[in-house]
Amino acid sequence: MGLFRRRPPTPVARLMAAARLPTAGGEIPVRDVVMQVVRRRSGRAAATLAVVEELLVQEGEAAQVAVEFLEDLQNAASHGTEGLVTTRELLPMRGPRTVDAWETVERFWAAVVAWCDETGVELRSSESLRVVEHEGLRAALWPSCRSLPDGRRVGLSEVLRYENAVGEPMAGFRRHRAE
Repeated sequence: MGLFRRRPPTPVARLMAAARLPTAGGEIPVRDVVMQVVRRRSGRAAATLAVVEELLVQEGEAAQVAVEFLEDLQNAASHGTEGLVTTRELLPMRGPRTVDAWETVERFWAAVVAWCDETGVELRSSESLRVVEHEGLRAALWPSCRSLPDGRRVGLSEVLRYENAVGEPMAGFRRHRAE
């Protein structure tokens, strides 16, 4: 029995390693991992989605990190900004568990949009997101908002309003819940 036993990497550290990001300095927010992965020329999407597939087998924190990663990835890719991987490019890279989680995230955001439309919550144009040039601001905004095909965007403020109105957060994922 060794005196120093190496702990298994955390889910975030595993995603960082798959994205070929340095892990020696500690973990970075999942959204920052996503912003590195979503760059078209990075070639990191397939490797990180393979790790997501593995994390979804586990329960607790690992699965939550995987769903958070997928949600942020879908949001960032939805903006259709030049130089970013598109949703269409990501779809064939998903494993079966990732497909299920992906669709859960999709259904949740679609429900938020439908609720906004039904209750008269006005969604702003997504164009203002595409023109953000500051990399740090992009990393904060793009994973937290979703551009819609009709040119509108939905974001965390609408998600919180939806969750408070209907009383339930996205199934299996409670990051946005205001408690």
